[in-house]
Amino acid sequence: MKSTRLLATLLLVAVCAGFSSCEEELEEEPSTIPSPEGGNDSSDLENTYSQYIDDYEKITCKSFIQYNNDTIAFTGITSKGYLMIDLFQKSSETKVFEWIDNTKTDTIYKIHQGYGEYKEVKVHSIELPFIQFHTESSKDFIAMLHFNGSQTLRRALFVNGGQSRMTDCLSTVSTFILNWYNNEYCFIHDCCYTFAGDTVYTVKYGEYDYNIDQYGSRIATNGYGSFQYQFERVSAEEAVGIGIDTDNFNGSYQLRLARINYKTAQNIWGKEQYVELPFEYEAKAKLSSSIIQKSSEIWTYNIDIVYYDGTEKEASINVNIKNGSIIEEEIPVTLANLEGTWDIVKCYGWEYNDNYEKEDWEEDVTGEYIFFEDEDGNGGYNDGYKTYYFASSVKGDRLILRSTEWLLGKEVTITKLTDTELYLKAVDSESEENYEMKRR
Repeated sequence: MKSTRLLATLLLVAVCAGFSSCEEELEEEPSTIPSPEGGNDSSDLENTYSQYIDDYEKITCKSFIQYNNDTIAFTGITSKGYLMIDLFQKSSETKVFEWIDNTKTDTIYKIHQGYGEYKEVKVHSIELPFIQFHTESSKDFIAMLHFNGSQTLRRALFVNGGQSRMTDCLSTVSTFILNWYNNEYCFIHDCCYTFAGDTVYTVKYGEYDYNIDQYGSRIATNGYGSFQYQFERVSAEEAVGIGIDTDNFNGSYQLRLARINYKTAQNIWGKEQYVELPFEYEAKAKLSSSIIQKSSEIWTYNIDIVYYDGTEKEASINVNIKNGSIIEEEIPVTLANLEGTWDIVKCYGWEYNDNYEKEDWEEDVTGEYIFFEDEDGNGGYNDGYKTYYFASSVKGDRLILRSTEWLLGKEVTITKLTDTELYLKAVDSESEENYEMKRR
């Protein structure tokens, strides 16, 4: 029990040192990133080992590393060829964790150099720059090992349920995310693993993909531009990304959204979504975003802006993460709320043919729009060539048109009205027409 409590105290947070992007990619960072202390040269190595490890003379590929100020990790190969890891509390010289593998570890590797050529690397020491236990009381863990020889080889070690597994040698580790999704998966360099070390899938980085976030951003933008997204995963394979895009030239802000699949390298929605943010532009303003609700398919993002004088404003955006549609709050159907110009973006419906069979149709509505000139309901419909003026009033969700040829004889219903969208449905006994419009 004493060792368990000490281990929980010393290693409650992830320890990281010695490889490049750990502090950027860990989802739970230590408050400081300690550097390895103590040497692994000659007498210092032997003296330190002799203080803590029994029969240290029989250990080969010895190495130690100090982190968390009071924790020392010892690694090496036993006389029987098995990797060993011992963790000690330095202040009390108390061993808090001990592990010996049940599979022998190779110390000679042939590394492909390209063009069919290989180089033999003999390992002279094995370092443990990182170890993370699954839970506070668990003996299962994930570790990063550095096999040092004429070049450094990196291998991830998974220990789960008493079974161990190592990855193949990695020339570099650009990404190391322990909790990739739901405390069941991790992501190391270009591969998603289970906590047991099973490969779930690998990704193929592009020339300028230096880590998994840049890879994801390239997928989100369909390969165009260098915009960087921040991702929230919805499964081991998929994530929703957001980012705030500042248009300094036009003086505006946009929220950009996309859903990607890491495994298939696809933009799930097929495109990025852009939402104009309702903030006045200021060059020195600071913007930030956060997710305030994601318990269903409708996620709510909160966008904050702080101006140079300290003024703060915020806006909320609702997104259907299944299809990428932006969910706006509907507003009351009144002539005042209808006032303005609405560009028709889609028109479709059905009608009976000569055989009295329903036929679906959709029309090209490029350049068509309707407008309401005032709160009295006076306005018109323009088909791109001619304007058909009307007078109108509203009754509940019905739009009553008068003195016009447009939609003559049809019952018109407003099926959706927000600050930016207007949907109409016009029906009679023989047909139905649907109009989807955006406020100009």
